[in-house]
Amino acid sequence: MRVKLAFAAILVLLLLLLLMVPAAQAHKVPVGLAKSEIRRATAEICAETQGCVNWRVGPCARQSFHRIDCVSRLFGENGVNCSFVTIARAPAQRYEVVLHHKRIICN
Repeated sequence: MRVKLAFAAILVLLLLLLLMVPAAQAHKVPVGLAKSEIRRATAEICAETQGCVNWRVGPCARQSFHRIDCVSRLFGENGVNCSFVTIARAPAQRYEVVLHHKRIICN
């Protein structure tokens, strides 16, 4: 009787784990999607910035299941270079990527 009860409990736990995995996977930010969104945003920033000649995105690193950080660089006239970290996040219960910029450094 105890063996059957233990087996049933393990089976229920496994079924619960299988049901929870797809819900957690739904909001994982794929690296490719995050990097392409960051590239699009960086290109738009360069197009709107006076004196921006070129831009670059990379390297990127996964910070958590829901967050990827990439370094974005803008190259301007007269050797002016700006770099900043762009954060791509996947908000809970939404299938979209939200971008934030931080640590802007120009030299």
